[in-house]
Amino acid sequence: MKSILRLTTISFLSVFFLSSCVKEVTVAVTPDAPITGSWVLNAAAEGDSHGWSSFYTGLENGVFTMYNNGSVTYSDADVSMSGQWYITTTAGAYFDEYGSYYNGTHQQLQLHLSDPYTHSSIDLNFDNVNFYNGSFAATYFNGSLIERYSFIRY
Repeated sequence: MKSILRLTTISFLSVFFLSSCVKEVTVAVTPDAPITGSWVLNAAAEGDSHGWSSFYTGLENGVFTMYNNGSVTYSDADVSMSGQWYITTTAGAYFDEYGSYYNGTHQQLQLHLSDPYTHSSIDLNFDNVNFYNGSFAATYFNGSLIERYSFIRY
């Protein structure tokens, strides 16, 4: 009788442990991701819902190339940099490219590039990014104004 109880207990525990749930999330990265490819900064402006003023970033003459593996390069006449890009989905407050305030789920974009020879770097941390056909707009709230960057395919 004791051996039957042991076998029943062992069988029950084996079934329990073997059937435990394991949650696995697989994110497929495809070559058709909207960010992959080459981009140029078409325009930059700062403002709010009442108006915008263009400004020069120094990045307008270069090309950003985003690769499917999360790496990015930037090249212009003076420098070549490399680094990583990240897109995360988050919830919270943000401004869109029109200066409208929202609170909800949205995508954020970060670009971190550097050049070890010139010690130059680019760090762009956008609160919101929206992709369109052949372009994307990214915004950052600097505490008083919204910065809006518009990129087009190269």
